[in-house]
Amino acid sequence: MKHLLLVVALLITSFSITAQIKKSTVQITKEVSKGIPKQDNLTIKFVGPSKQPVKRGVKMIANNDTIYPEISELGIYTDHLEVGTYKLIFSFPYWYDATIEKLKCNKNETIHITVFFNPKDI
Repeated sequence: MKHLLLVVALLITSFSITAQIKKSTVQITKEVSKGIPKQDNLTIKFVGPSKQPVKRGVKMIANNDTIYPEISELGIYTDHLEVGTYKLIFSFPYWYDATIEKLKCNKNETIHITVFFNPKDI
């Protein structure tokens, strides 16, 4: 009986770990400009499940505004963020969403974000 309980506990743990790994993730880096602030202070790189750049089809929600970004062949989107705090949601059909709850943009700051999408189980 103890062995059965141990096996069940391990299975539940492995399913929860697998579910966490499959979610889409975000990596954020920031740098402060020492001279004249850059016009485009936001760079987002979109990476698909096969580690290839995502070139189109991404939906981005920034503080309740929906944006369909123009993405380069390298999977990169650039824009300008005003000073403030933002909630960003990135989505793509059949992939898990990636969310940044509070992204703070300060004066003279450049923000680099990489979004790593992972597929949903169908």
